[in-house]
Amino acid sequence: MAKQLVVAKPLTVTASRFALASILSGALFVLLLCSLHLLQPEFDPTWRFISEYALGNYGWMMHLAFGLLAVAQISVAITIFPHIRTVTGYIGLVILGISAVGVIIAAIFVTDPISVSPDDTTFSGSMHSIGAMLDYTPVAALLISLSLCRLDVWRPMKRVLLTSSVIAIVSMLVFVIQIPQNGQFGPEVLAGLFGRFLILADIAWLIIVGIHAAKLGASNK
Repeated sequence: MAKQLVVAKPLTVTASRFALASILSGALFVLLLCSLHLLQPEFDPTWRFISEYALGNYGWMMHLAFGLLAVAQISVAITIFPHIRTVTGYIGLVILGISAVGVIIAAIFVTDPISVSPDDTTFSGSMHSIGAMLDYTPVAALLISLSLCRLDVWRPMKRVLLTSSVIAIVSMLVFVIQIPQNGQFGPEVLAGLFGRFLILADIAWLIIVGIHAAKLGASNK
């Protein structure tokens, strides 16, 4: 017997605006990140973290980019809150909220250079690392996607939502595997490359959710 879909409540005007905010914030994040690759080529993208762009002459752009990522996360959480009906979905929202807090912390505190040994980290660098470790957007994406797919209006997006969230999960696992146990990074460690895949996978899911939510909001007018 086919599983019965749950009818979702129409999105409010406020929710629709937050959906648009998530799309705009996500797109601007990607634009800033791409610009930093061109403006600061001294940071090899294969093994240097994106956080290190905050150490260069255009560091303010990386701070702004992290802020925009947090805005996208918070906006998506507010947008889809009325459509969450399961414990799994609520857990996903909590994780997404914690992730946003982590990104805000990472935006405020500047990272240490990747060449710094764990014993020589600064307070700012330690706080940045704590913020980064709080970001579990891929896990939130998967849990939220599983919850949204139960609703009639999100059913057409089931394949896209689940595929994008699984890609984010895989990217996160591969990134974690790249982290050396001794904390010593070098050109042979491709953590920077896979870290970029991870952040782009996160942004892709946020924008996908935002776009569909915006369409739902427009159809209710």
